[in-house]
Amino acid sequence: MKKFFLFVTLIICATILICGCGNKIQTVPPLPVTIETPTDKFDTDIYFDATVSMRGFTTNPTNNVYVTLPDLLGDLCGTAGAVNFFGFGEQIFELNGRSYRQFTTPEVYVEAITSVANVVERADTSHLSIIVTDLFESDADWSFVTQKIREKFFAAHLTVAVIGIRNSFAGEIFDVGLSAAKFNYNSFDDPNRYRPFYLLILGRDDAVKNFLRKFNERQTLPNDTGYFLLTENLSDADFSTFELSEVENFYSDDTLQLDGRIKEFGLDNFADAASFMVNWTYEPPIGACPIDFSQVETFAEIFSADGENWSPREQNDVRATLLKDDRQSDLFLAKVSLTPEKSLAEGKANFVRIKISPTESGLRLPTWVEAWSVNVDGSTKNFDGSKTINLSRLLGSLKNSLFETSRPKLLEINFVVAP
Repeated sequence: MKKFFLFVTLIICATILICGCGNKIQTVPPLPVTIETPTDKFDTDIYFDATVSMRGFTTNPTNNVYVTLPDLLGDLCGTAGAVNFFGFGEQIFELNGRSYRQFTTPEVYVEAITSVANVVERADTSHLSIIVTDLFESDADWSFVTQKIREKFFAAHLTVAVIGIRNSFAGEIFDVGLSAAKFNYNSFDDPNRYRPFYLLILGRDDAVKNFLRKFNERQTLPNDTGYFLLTENLSDADFSTFELSEVENFYSDDTLQLDGRIKEFGLDNFADAASFMVNWTYEPPIGACPIDFSQVETFAEIFSADGENWSPREQNDVRATLLKDDRQSDLFLAKVSLTPEKSLAEGKANFVRIKISPTESGLRLPTWVEAWSVNVDGSTKNFDGSKTINLSRLLGSLKNSLFETSRPKLLEINFVVAP
């Protein structure tokens, strides 16, 4: 899934390298890498599902997170910029003034049809978008939603997250199974019977991750809450946080005065093998999918400076290995090695980009997703109203869409080898 963040190309002003005994001057073009420019200012659009299936979340006062949402979301997002509220069923309608507070009462839930796809299509990718819904979508409808998210968000390097909250509920549940059965369901005051609703969150990577952190801090009721994050950046680690060790045939060089996230090396000898190791502590963001570290792959690219451009090299022998440090569960070692004669252009600056990524099967759904999911493809007998129909299938399709557009990276190692 091509990750949808607004990325800004890292511009390194023409930098002077002094090389050789004749003090020959070589200029280095802007590096062939993009990095996110963090910002704490952005507008937020919040969309409340106004269909009748959401009414039951407002009717039982016990441990009711749902009725706190309008004010909670307004407060959380208002510190970053303007907050706009909308309601939606088949169509989207703007909520003026403080009318969004009506969504704490059952009377406003009158829409017969819901269309999350229309909200995704309407969403402004420069804003943070939050869709409050019960994810009660048919497979066909959800397939359309997934397609739009893939094309509009993942393909633009943006991030998608889901927060699930089990909430007290007393009301009707519609369109269950092939017979489109209707159920009256009451959770009473039993947390084991609470029914989930969801926040579907779309936007810049830093904005989505920041919202998850803030929401986790501010939502203090004891309701079961699950977080699910789909991002191209599974870790924010880079050379500004790495501990460098076991360096062979490389030496640190700051001639280019690079951003701290990109390391600059020189070579002691172009003919000898070169390697280094970085110590890395994995600190997963809130909602990160569980990772099977035995199912990871490495991708390496090398570009050589050629006048005002960087030219990709067709072949290289760069090898990167991710090793577990047995001293602590979240400690890892990444060893990078290459043969300069086989990988680098001699006499030129070379930019090396290495990505270590999980395979599609190595990135797994959080355990709460399966626990909250129920399959109802045929008989609706004994339907469990405390679960969401086909939730694992719905969110699994989002994960697959991420991999269809790009490969999420667990670790990215960027460095320049000076001539």
